[in-house]
Amino acid sequence: MKADHCQAAPPRLSFRTHELPDDALAGLELVDLLAGREAVCSWVHEGRGLIGLGRVLAIEAHGADRIEALRAAWRAVVGAAWWRDALVRPGTGPVALGTITFSPTSEQPSALVVPEALVGLDDSGAWLTTAVPEAVDGAEPEHPDPELLLKAMVAQALPVIGRERAGDDGDSGGTAAVETGALSEEQWCEAVSATQERMRAGQARKVVLARDVLACPAAPLATGTVLRRLACDYPSTWVFAVDQTVGASPELLLRLRDRHLISRVLAGTARRHAGEDALTTARLASWLEGSEKNNREHELARASAITALEPLCSVVEAPARFVLTLPNVLHLASDVTGVVAGDTGALALVDALHPTAAVCGTPTPAAARLIEEAESMDRGRYAGPVGWVDWHGEGEWCIALRSAQLPTGGPGPHSPARVFGGGGIMPDSDPIDELAETIAKMRPMLGALGVRP
Repeated sequence: MKADHCQAAPPRLSFRTHELPDDALAGLELVDLLAGREAVCSWVHEGRGLIGLGRVLAIEAHGADRIEALRAAWRAVVGAAWWRDALVRPGTGPVALGTITFSPTSEQPSALVVPEALVGLDDSGAWLTTAVPEAVDGAEPEHPDPELLLKAMVAQALPVIGRERAGDDGDSGGTAAVETGALSEEQWCEAVSATQERMRAGQARKVVLARDVLACPAAPLATGTVLRRLACDYPSTWVFAVDQTVGASPELLLRLRDRHLISRVLAGTARRHAGEDALTTARLASWLEGSEKNNREHELARASAITALEPLCSVVEAPARFVLTLPNVLHLASDVTGVVAGDTGALALVDALHPTAAVCGTPTPAAARLIEEAESMDRGRYAGPVGWVDWHGEGEWCIALRSAQLPTGGPGPHSPARVFGGGGIMPDSDPIDELAETIAKMRPMLGALGVRP
């Protein structure tokens, strides 16, 4: 449904949130409920979060005003909705998961998706929210029985997980083949060098350039399987899926709760290698902290986030940066916090923050222009905001990094997944080193798709 149509004539939806007993998940992880499934949504971090099945509504928008159009459409949907929610916790009641394109000129739509069934888990327990259209005659609509629905989800997941553990799952995907995307590695390095010449001429201070590859699993691979692999290998990231945009992002664009927000800025990277010991990692972290190039890159990203948030917040604080350790890379990181002024919601903050210097560059308009001219591709939703928003405008959003766009029905031999990776380019960057950084950043998604190191 187009966002403007949705705002003018919102569908009338009914939501019910039910608290689940402690043993409702039958010992499974939240993301395990997606085993073998397509048409799924995910927002899982360290085992907690939200997973969704099916869709009762999808809202789409294009262009420069796409985020505001989605925000207005969602407010209209909430205003026309009816719901019961005895828990009233973050993620309960009406919730939509969203994915937004990096560029306003992208041909791919930005979207908000309302799942038919949404299972949530936090430190206080689990819940299930169902969403159905309101009855035409005004009668109270029928919702699925929550206990029966969850039992069916568990019953469908358990055999798939059992086959995977036994090593005889036909949905394993085999070994994936990797094909060149928009640019070959050599062409991409040439594009980096050409961009650096323009930067040295004063056109920009930092430009974040990305590249893509196509990954083709040897056998069909369910989206739910890809997500479970990501959650297992990278539990400290936000494992997301909305409208076949999937990934495991380490960068929290913002979390808004009770008017308090936090935004994690990542810029400045060092690559880790398999089997690296603690001493080697500590030396690498020390090098990263002392790297002039990486510190300049990080400071530009940090400053852009602070500048974007200050007009919308009564207080903004940014403690000293630190080193974030992930299985494949180290990042310089800063956690920017604030108190939102007035009733500014999560999507309005997303609109103000995107694109950050961490995924675009500085100055933003100049960097965006250089990206469009150098990359020879439409990023789609890569490096765009992805996350969720609830009925009163709060929620959590990441930047869609370590990500891929999967074909409808999941990737397979004739349906490649488009995998992305990028890096912050400074005038003194080494193009070969930047290429190696993109390879390291693609590793999580390629591994989940069955590509061997």
